[in-house]
Amino acid sequence: DMPFQNILWDVISNHPEVIAAQYLEKAAEQEVVASKGNTKPQITGSLNAGGIRENVSSSEITSGVGLNAGISQLIYDGGQTTSGIGKKEALFEKAKANNTLVKGRVGLEASNAWIDLWNLNEKLKEIKRTNEHASPILADIKRIAENGLIDRTIVDNVEHSLLKISMSQQKLEMDIEIAKLRFSNFYREVPDNVIEPKSPFSIKIFENKMKDKKSIPSLRLAAAELIASRQEVNSILGEFKPKVSFNIAANSPLDTGEDASLAVGIQSTYTFSDGGALKARLKVAEAKSSEMEFNLENTKIKTIKSVESDFQLLAYLLQSRALTQKRLQKNTQSLNVLKSQILTGQSKLNNLIDVHIERIGIVNSLLDNTAQYEKAKYSLASVLGEYSELETYF
Repeated sequence: DMPFQNILWDVISNHPEVIAAQYLEKAAEQEVVASKGNTKPQITGSLNAGGIRENVSSSEITSGVGLNAGISQLIYDGGQTTSGIGKKEALFEKAKANNTLVKGRVGLEASNAWIDLWNLNEKLKEIKRTNEHASPILADIKRIAENGLIDRTIVDNVEHSLLKISMSQQKLEMDIEIAKLRFSNFYREVPDNVIEPKSPFSIKIFENKMKDKKSIPSLRLAAAELIASRQEVNSILGEFKPKVSFNIAANSPLDTGEDASLAVGIQSTYTFSDGGALKARLKVAEAKSSEMEFNLENTKIKTIKSVESDFQLLAYLLQSRALTQKRLQKNTQSLNVLKSQILTGQSKLNNLIDVHIERIGIVNSLLDNTAQYEKAKYSLASVLGEYSELETYF
């Protein structure tokens, strides 16, 4: 009894892949917090409780407690720490974009599973309605043929046409069973009445989304990967420069007879040679950064083409739907005319059967059109990240 968007959101929010993506996003967020901690003072301390024997040959042991404490503050590292934070922030943005993409993919698959089952069910209903109308007509035709008023071949032709409908019905019933299996992968059970899965998204929403391409999940993810790769390059470049930190260290010896010490100063470290490992890492990082740059451009092209294709498909389906609805209207008029003419003897029963059969094809075309139209809208919603905002439509 729930609206379809409520049902769909329930499926998305409880899907294992979506839950896993949400945990990855939370983990990436904490990685940012952890990396920012490296810019703050680092305080360390140690405690040593025990004894000391100053002369090995002596049996005298002096017991005591030794304390050590230190404070270190990074002053300069060539941008290595800052770039590391930037990389973690980019990876956090990537995790958020991935979460949106996963919701879109799961939502699209779930939507299509519902649409397919609804479409097949409606086609089966139309065939059953046709059979209900055609069965008494066929009985009348057979009775007239037995009286010799019409040729027997007319009966054979009608039975042949109805046999094709029966075969179509059997195939539909088999397809429905397969569709139910796919349906049950996302929804708890198959309802008795599979409602029409109209999407809550309007074309205007999609057009507004396209004005801000930076919000498109696939582009956000590709851009985040590029930023992360560039920050990795900057971080490695920082390793070529010296690292400077301010240190304070206090030491309380184990032997109470000795004086405590305090050391304050600037510490600088620099690696003169590592056998070429750092240069090799830099080349790898630069190559990956170039790859991410091309990947972003390729993603832009693919995404825009996909969106434009869906927009064109929606426009075409609207036009063709209008024509199909006109055909259905004419078919309904023909049925009404034929029924009235049969009563006056101006038409034949087999003509009425033909129009009923024609109606199946028209209704099927209209159902396919509706299904494709909704799938195109759900496809746009998936690409543009609207599934993450589905809850706001309630």
